Amino acid sequence: MLTLHIIAGSFLLLFGIGALSFAKGTTRHRWSGNLFFLSMLIMAGSAALFNGGLTMALLTLYYGSTAWAVVLRKERSVGAFEFIAMLVIIYISFDLFYFVYTTTELSATFKTIFTLHAVIAAMAACLDAKMILSGGLSGKHRMVRHTWRACFALLGAVMSFSANTSDRWPDFIDSNALIYLMIGVLFYWVIRVLFTNWYNQITDVLGSSVLLKRLMMIRRPANSD
Repeated sequence: MLTLHIIAGSFLLLFGIGALSFAKGTTRHRWSGNLFFLSMLIMAGSAALFNGGLTMALLTLYYGSTAWAVVLRKERSVGAFEFIAMLVIIYISFDLFYFVYTTTELSATFKTIFTLHAVIAAMAACLDAKMILSGGLSGKHRMVRHTWRACFALLGAVMSFSANTSDRWPDFIDSNALIYLMIGVLFYWVIRVLFTNWYNQITDVLGSSVLLKRLMMIRRPANSD
């Protein structure tokens, strides 16, 4: 089971990097995203089985599945999945807060990490409630939901990788370097989607303008005769 977990985690990192690298909306981006989600299911499931830590496995599964689901669902629509996901993340947030404030064998560093996870989970639950009450998301807000949750699921895998390989890094490289990089990537994409013209530009490239260009290319030979 541990071997399966390591293999799935390796593929998750690989496909996650691929999804970030390939142009958004392209076939390679979608395939990387789908394989990232599949790898995440295997990694989270195997972690829950051999670690007995259901909460953290559910947390990773929540972020990855809600990121994946939002691009499959039509704009301005919600369903049972979103409601169930909100209940799951509420449970996770309460469970993490309870764990942090009742355990006596947790270092200050890990207490901070788990508290941050609990706070962000609570924020995610509030965003879920807002989305459900609003009847769904559209435009750049739909895209940013997909982006930050996919990045957060990948961040969890990066944190696990760094923690398990920290003693094998060269002395001149901080073992947390990948974590800092992933946090930077997360904020970069959230800011780019929400506060720049990137979303409108990518919509133009991948949307109707592509179809219009193809139609123009088809019509040109006929008009030239």
